[in-house]
Amino acid sequence: PLASSFILLPFYTNLLSTDDFGVLMIYIVFTALIQIIVNFGFDNFVPINFINTSDNPVNQKNYISTAINSLLIIGLFVIVLAFFAGEPFFNVLNNILYKGKSIDFFPWGFMAVITAFFNSMYKTYTNLLVYQQRPVRFFWINIINFSLTIGISVAGLYITPFSLAGPMWGRLLSGFVIFVLSYLFFLNEFGIVFHKKYLKPIFQFCYPLFLYLIILWVLGNIDRYIILYFMNKTEVGIYDFAIKCTLLLDFILNGLGAAFLPKVYDLWKKNNLTESTPEVNRYYNGYTAVILLIMPLFTLLIPLLIPFFVKNNAYYQSFDFLALLTVGFATRGIYTMFIAPVLYFKKTKVLPLIYFITAIIQVILSIVLIKYFGLIGAVWAAVITKPIQVLFLFYESKKFFTFKFNKIKIIYLPSFYILLVVLMEIFIDPKYRNWSALIQLVVISLSVLYIYRNEIALLLDSIKQFTRKNNRKILN
Repeated sequence: PLASSFILLPFYTNLLSTDDFGVLMIYIVFTALIQIIVNFGFDNFVPINFINTSDNPVNQKNYISTAINSLLIIGLFVIVLAFFAGEPFFNVLNNILYKGKSIDFFPWGFMAVITAFFNSMYKTYTNLLVYQQRPVRFFWINIINFSLTIGISVAGLYITPFSLAGPMWGRLLSGFVIFVLSYLFFLNEFGIVFHKKYLKPIFQFCYPLFLYLIILWVLGNIDRYIILYFMNKTEVGIYDFAIKCTLLLDFILNGLGAAFLPKVYDLWKKNNLTESTPEVNRYYNGYTAVILLIMPLFTLLIPLLIPFFVKNNAYYQSFDFLALLTVGFATRGIYTMFIAPVLYFKKTKVLPLIYFITAIIQVILSIVLIKYFGLIGAVWAAVITKPIQVLFLFYESKKFFTFKFNKIKIIYLPSFYILLVVLMEIFIDPKYRNWSALIQLVVISLSVLYIYRNEIALLLDSIKQFTRKNNRKILN
């Protein structure tokens, strides 16, 4: 889904007006909100429960099937409710919050609700596939979604350019197909089971996570609505274009995280661990190193590549925000380290409070900074909030998990990179942004090479041994 959003950017920006692009992003953000409501945290509960109940197949089947059918019931209820209450709700937003700006519920808002329902089932199933370590099926179901979303959306944009019909139908129809596939796979593996006795433990796990995800949505998306209030749809489109440019980076990091977290959880379960170990820490160390190397490379390449695909130069001003938006990912490694125990040990009750406080901070910062500084204010609000999230998360997670890690690799090196980027953004003119990104890439690459010199030497030695072993097999 992240890759398709990134690939569709040239078609959106070339075949939609900047106003229409801004409105489309509002609907997509609205879809994400409804998806959280419908999903209710089941996309996290199902895979983690799959790991925790792996020694009891019957219990596992009952829990997962009950959760999936609960998702189905919630989704249908939300669709019916939206049909009757959606338009009045949007009218209130238009007349009070957005000063009469027109964001219609029918048909696009209602289609967004249905799409969110479809995507909830799909997201839950693909998350389960990661923890089942079934990469082939994961690959193909994502390829189907990717191909249909791209194909229908692009065809629709060429048939009816400067209309939201193509993008909205592309998301809805692809969502329907992957919903059917996901639900059929669930039925085949876990059957149709619904036991009331499982609802209480499911609810106890999911409702804090649900509140956390709602607040996380606020953290990730409320700035678009604040921009719409103080500015206009075009400014929303430009800001969201900058966010969408970072999706490729988010796509890569999500994939890496999804690859190693099941391994971490498996090690914790096998060894009954409640503290960090060198074996587990290697995953986080490597993850942080990759993040630090990718970020400046990304900031350097995106402004050079995007003009080949996006011809509307109104969007190019978003390049001024890329370095700061990207630097927010520097905390992803330590964030993942601190949130993993919360999810695994089902301590999700701590999440809503953590993110409620940070959401309040970000909303206040966004309102003040956007009002007085425009789009760059939204960027600074997001940058400032992310380290605050990490601090609160560490404070809560250390209460039940003992963290022992290399502070230079996990804290000091990312902090050094953040400071470097912030100082260069403040003191160097934006017209030299490519040179700034190149300097950041060189400095952080040399730093990573020095700090990770032992790990790199071991890796090179392992590659040599692997190559020699395979050469012997070929000769034999």
